[in-house]
Amino acid sequence: MKNIAIKYGLLLLASFIGLFLFMHEVIEVQNYNLRILNGFAHIGLLYLAIRRYRRENPDTINNYVSGVVAGMYASIIGVLPFTAFIMFYLIGDNTFMNYIQDTIPIGKYFNPFTTSLFVFTEGIAVSLIGSYIAVRIIDMNFAQNHPEVNSEYAE
Repeated sequence: MKNIAIKYGLLLLASFIGLFLFMHEVIEVQNYNLRILNGFAHIGLLYLAIRRYRRENPDTINNYVSGVVAGMYASIIGVLPFTAFIMFYLIGDNTFMNYIQDTIPIGKYFNPFTTSLFVFTEGIAVSLIGSYIAVRIIDMNFAQNHPEVNSEYAE
């Protein structure tokens, strides 16, 4: 599980940073709705990580906790460094930090640390929910494609 989590966690980190920097270059970094793109990358890479974990450990099929843990492990490796990246970025870019403080309703309470904490919380929430959904889909597909392994889901 460790190697899978590291591989997909680093891919997740690269996708977060790459998308953020790309949006910064095209001056769309101030469009908060673009977080949806991060969500697609996040859920997609979680799905791939959990699917690979299930393929390498078929005995864990229908054990939701192990699948969610595999997804969360990869997410922590991607989300935590991205949180640090955002904090240091906002420390260095006062213009963007001021923009956040001016445009978000609770922006006056935001500083680089609290903003990055918000990013971390959002990332962990997406990870937990996304991991559970991905586990359910992967296990369902496995049960349909391998009824001999799990006869109780063969119907």
